[in-house]
Amino acid sequence: MHRPLEYRRDIEGLRGLALLLVLAYHLQVTPIRGGYIGVDIFYVISGYLITSLLQKEQAIVAPLANFYARRIKRFLPMFLVFSIVTTIVAAVLLLPDDFVLYLKSLREALLFKSNFFFDSQAKDYFGASARELPLLHTWSLSIEWQFYLLFPLPYLAAHVLLGKRSLTILLFCAAAILALLSVVVTRTSTDAYFLTSARFFEPMFGACLTQLDPRKLQRVGTALVLPCIAGLLGLALIFNPAASFPGTNAVVVCCLSAVIVLFGDGNKFLSSRWLVHVGRISYSAYLWHWPFIAFLTYLNITISPLLALGIAAIVLLLADVSYRVVEEPYRRSRIPFRSVALAFFIVPASLSIAAVKIGRAYDGFPQRLGAESVHAYNLLRPYQSNNQRKCHDYNGEDIYKCAFGDPTSSTLALLIGDSHARHYWWFVNLLAKQAHVKVIGLSYSECLMLPGAHPAVSGLAYPGCAEVTRRVFGLIREKKFNYVLIGERWMGYPSRDVELLSVAVKKIVAGGATPVILGPVAEDGTNKKDCFYRHIKLRRAASDDCSIDSRNSFARDAMAYIASLFEHVQKSYPSTIIVAPQAVQCDNGRCATVIDDAPIYVDTHHLNGFGSTVLAREYIERFGNPLMGQTSTAKSP
Repeated sequence: MHRPLEYRRDIEGLRGLALLLVLAYHLQVTPIRGGYIGVDIFYVISGYLITSLLQKEQAIVAPLANFYARRIKRFLPMFLVFSIVTTIVAAVLLLPDDFVLYLKSLREALLFKSNFFFDSQAKDYFGASARELPLLHTWSLSIEWQFYLLFPLPYLAAHVLLGKRSLTILLFCAAAILALLSVVVTRTSTDAYFLTSARFFEPMFGACLTQLDPRKLQRVGTALVLPCIAGLLGLALIFNPAASFPGTNAVVVCCLSAVIVLFGDGNKFLSSRWLVHVGRISYSAYLWHWPFIAFLTYLNITISPLLALGIAAIVLLLADVSYRVVEEPYRRSRIPFRSVALAFFIVPASLSIAAVKIGRAYDGFPQRLGAESVHAYNLLRPYQSNNQRKCHDYNGEDIYKCAFGDPTSSTLALLIGDSHARHYWWFVNLLAKQAHVKVIGLSYSECLMLPGAHPAVSGLAYPGCAEVTRRVFGLIREKKFNYVLIGERWMGYPSRDVELLSVAVKKIVAGGATPVILGPVAEDGTNKKDCFYRHIKLRRAASDDCSIDSRNSFARDAMAYIASLFEHVQKSYPSTIIVAPQAVQCDNGRCATVIDDAPIYVDTHHLNGFGSTVLAREYIERFGNPLMGQTSTAKSP
């Protein structure tokens, strides 16, 4: 039978401190830019507590059932209440595609793998777009549940079969190996933050603590507790989103946390009534706090210091009620494992899977947001997918599966570049179909595909870019393309690299192809999709002018420089064709971002398929089709 674990107020207080750090970071309390380390503190505590519970067991099968019954009753009832409330709010506020994405994230969270989902969707935990995902914070809960699923059985087997010394060595070796793995993964990957492999060492550090006797070093250890608390607070001030994490930095955080857990019993600061209570309600508070931030961000509402204080107060109050009404009653209940597994895991997970299928089938229910939303969605819907998705981030596969335009034509063109080449897919597709040209589209994220250029935008490391560029220009040299089209976010790269356009054009001409340079669309640094949908989300009449002033100061000098560079290249290589979308997008100093009552942007500077097609149609009408042997008369903006 399970023997209760001795309650320690200091651990509850440490959990409360961890929550406050996370709250301060997410609410953007300026000095605490590294408050995300609170999650790492949670992991060490969790590893220590569940291993302490398992340590008291003398068998394997029955303790496992009891363990999972306790974990489910402790966490899932509250999570289901939170999910129901959050889903209702999401159904009221989120746009169709975003609502389907939300339902997918809910499904993944209920299946304990949302960290993998957000790794693929958000990539950058610290990115601005990630702040609009209502369930982003569940990534950490998924990793914790993965630990619950993978750790107990091997531990119980080792605990029953091995002696204490062997078990201790095994745990410490596993923790050291996992810590080293985290360091390696963090150094070699651009998106280690969400990865289980980079996080599992953290609860393992806590597990190791159960094998140590704090009484042997009690005097020294007790003296270290306050300095370690100060160290955690100092790291929360020193770290920022640019810090390498988890890896070595997380190892330091977990070491400090481990010392506090091991020797903190009786510490007056951690055992203070207010901090202990915050720790007691920390799970509910952690659940509730992020959707407030995400939904406000989604509505473009700035979270001022006063509003942040209000959110913190509401979250703590809501968490207190949730703890008393939901958490405690279910935690103390005697519902058996089969019943809790069915009620709180199997049924909700099954319903979430069905919800995703229904949401997809009905296109995210655009009717929720009114007639204007339905009109815009119906215009955009035909352009939601294309085969360019298969060949974005090109890695050397068969290029002909990336063909579009007129696939039967013997006239062959190549479209290369970064994500702007991809957003021109529909633009080029319309030109190519009319001109009976087969186009191969090969693009790569944030990659300036010019020979000798720095392999990434704004100095960020995208190591695949240089290799892709080499392959692409090998194709240009070997194959007989009639046209090579280059689409880039030209202003996003250093001028010394953009100037290598002349080198690229020279190689294209030498390969017997006609170079076609796709110029930039208008941008002013603001999200034009958000601008269009703001009034729809708030159920208000349209009032914002979302058009772009073509003379705005945002990147004006860069735009002028790019235009002059294009002209210089065209003079040096007269066969070069320059396609200037702004020539049809802009009129009398204003550049359209909404056409036929639908947005043409997906963010600050990428066109959607509808916008790309509409601009191409207007371009052909006014200037002719540049892929039909007609040099465009439009000038670069």
